[in-house]
Amino acid sequence: MKAPLEIRPASRAGLGYARHGHGPVPMLVLHDWLGDHSNYQALLPWLDGQAFTHVFADLRGYGLSMALPGEFTVKEIAADCLALADRLGWRRFHVLGHSMTGMVTQRLAADAPSRIASAIAVCPVSAAGNRLGPEALAFFASTADDDALRRLFKFVGGGLPDEWVEEKLRHHREAVAPACRRHYLDMLVTADFADEVRGLETPFLVVVGDKDPGLDAEAMKHTFLAWHPNAELRVVPDCGHYPMQQHPSYFAGVVEGFLKRQAALP
Repeated sequence: MKAPLEIRPASRAGLGYARHGHGPVPMLVLHDWLGDHSNYQALLPWLDGQAFTHVFADLRGYGLSMALPGEFTVKEIAADCLALADRLGWRRFHVLGHSMTGMVTQRLAADAPSRIASAIAVCPVSAAGNRLGPEALAFFASTADDDALRRLFKFVGGGLPDEWVEEKLRHHREAVAPACRRHYLDMLVTADFADEVRGLETPFLVVVGDKDPGLDAEAMKHTFLAWHPNAELRVVPDCGHYPMQQHPSYFAGVVEGFLKRQAALP
């Protein structure tokens, strides 16, 4: 990611992160299974750093936290996020999770409802997990191989060019510790805490791309929208699994419009 950013590598105190802006409204931003905080680089020019403070955290095994060992569970991620918020002096904050960390927004809302002002789940896997059959699970596990990972990026990219796929592949190899990948995949396919999140009153914005296979608007109707009484859905047109990279200005407008309403900002 490019300036203006404050970069803080992981330490004994906890997760590493990149900080953008100095506004009064704090927002924690989490990444997906295949990338780190740099997933949001294209978003930076479109963010309102006067209204918001965005902290892009790297989970254990990723980017600035690559060397941190862990159990690599959704409970651990949520605990790490709350510990980071404590370090930052945030009593109450907003959270955004993408894909794998969509379920983390729900875990946080369940574990610390008084601290989560609102949540944004982007192309999210839900608290019910992503139940994969044997063949699909074998394919996701095989993405340790470059050709398989290329096919996955191409599949979820919604028509993005080969150059984008190659850049995603290159960055993944640099930013994700191989040892953590299978643990987080196991988390994705085995997690199931849906009963704990049904009825949570936390305001939720759910954002999906209209070309994202599987994690589409229909899937959200049976999970986030069914479980959260204060959830709303936005569909990004002509978009696959990475709206923050495919349509950054549009995505920033959707996200910050929701946040400004939640924070009662003009």
